[in-house]
Amino acid sequence: MFKVHNIKINSYAQRNPDNLFVVIMMVSLSIQQKWSLVGDMLSDMVENKSDCLYLWGNKVSTYEYMVTHKHFIHGQMMAVLKSKNLTDHGKAISLMKIFLKIDGLGLAKAGFVCQLVGGLVGCMDVHNIKTYGLDHKALSLNKKLKTSKGLESNRDKVEKYITLCHDYGTENLWNSWCSMIADKYPKDFVDSNHVSEVHYTYLTGEYNDE
Repeated sequence: MFKVHNIKINSYAQRNPDNLFVVIMMVSLSIQQKWSLVGDMLSDMVENKSDCLYLWGNKVSTYEYMVTHKHFIHGQMMAVLKSKNLTDHGKAISLMKIFLKIDGLGLAKAGFVCQLVGGLVGCMDVHNIKTYGLDHKALSLNKKLKTSKGLESNRDKVEKYITLCHDYGTENLWNSWCSMIADKYPKDFVDSNHVSEVHYTYLTGEYNDE
């Protein structure tokens, strides 16, 4: 599933700033929501922009930040992804620092963005925390550490999160999450492949089940 769908999403996100904006907003809209509902929420945002019914709380902040900074963030992201001097771990650290500056994104969702744009890190959300028996407090980022100086001082926590995800395996995190969601919501999804596929479908309106 990861090998089929994630690589297509990576290409989509890297193509231009507008696509990256949609990817990041999909991540934001997914916070505290059933995955089966996110596609309609994203469509509403694309159509109604700031008047989207599903923009509330920190999601408004994420939207406003991305509207202003999407070109800059895309440029930074592509410089990291194209770098020949960085290892995958180095790229993950640089990407996390970029995405953690976005209002409304913590470690898990910044990691999810990394997974969607470059196949790195991953999302230790409430479902994965339960699956792997982790302490959610250890995966929380202090809101005061969102500045560049703060993120640098919190580098150890970011690195530990990246190492945790990569130890479990980014691909494994994706595939196991899709299987878990399919089992939990059989009325919403045919199977785990369907859960994986709609990541791409929500973004593009296209099906990509190769």
